[in-house]
Amino acid sequence: MPSATRVHSHESQVYINDTLVRGVQSFSYENPKNTQELRKLGSYKQEDYILTADQPIDTSIDFIVNDHILETDGNYLKFLSSDESTIQLKDSTARTTFSKANLTNFSLNFSVGELARGSYGYQCDSLSVSEGNSLIDLDLDSSKINIFRPQDITLTTTLDEGINSTDFPIQSISLSVGIERRATIRVGQRGAKRRYPVLPAQGSLSISVIKNNVDDTMNLSNLVVEKGNFTFVIPETPLGSSSENPNLNIKVYNCFLDSVSHSHDLDGNATLDFSYAFPISNDAVEYYFS
Repeated sequence: MPSATRVHSHESQVYINDTLVRGVQSFSYENPKNTQELRKLGSYKQEDYILTADQPIDTSIDFIVNDHILETDGNYLKFLSSDESTIQLKDSTARTTFSKANLTNFSLNFSVGELARGSYGYQCDSLSVSEGNSLIDLDLDSSKINIFRPQDITLTTTLDEGINSTDFPIQSISLSVGIERRATIRVGQRGAKRRYPVLPAQGSLSISVIKNNVDDTMNLSNLVVEKGNFTFVIPETPLGSSSENPNLNIKVYNCFLDSVSHSHDLDGNATLDFSYAFPISNDAVEYYFS
């Protein structure tokens, strides 16, 4: 019977532009075959299919938010950047390289008492597998990271229809951005020359709180919808040495209230779920450490 090399999860590592992504919980990719249907004149059924010029590969990286996943100097999350990345998956069998990767999805999720989670989604042009560059013991990283498992979430806002942690006990905050990319293909070539974001686009910010008053937060009196900013602070949970600036601050600009939902469950707390939207830009979301 031929031998087989089993790939263990602890023997897999993900790199973006040769930088190790720490805290990765899962990595997946999908390689769909995009086809165009052909039908003969007078026929009622599809008989032939041809490949289209663009055959992108969708990748997804789920990770635990930690002090290495974001630069400690702080920055804006540049969702609309046209810079292309190279993603590598190394395991005990081979190295898989995904070329010309463009960001299409990004999310952050913070819940009280739970590990903060996040995800990247990329659309790539091609992949290649090299068996001679598999993961070796020297590649394995055992350094400790500091994570975020909040017991309390501090939230402030400049929006009148916004909520804050002073008036409401915040239970969870979810930030999500999805960016559709339109491929530009030159005549006579296969594959996209560039993938441009389709604009305008909106991101979403969802906040769940325990209901503790009867204040009606939905204001329908103004014709022009009010906008404002949210800032939430997540304290660090050190697994190694504590950071000099242990608090992660995330600021979301130009949010407006989209909906409010009320939930009453048997034997549970009454909750309010606020959904906000904001225009996606390169300066829509800022993060820094304090």
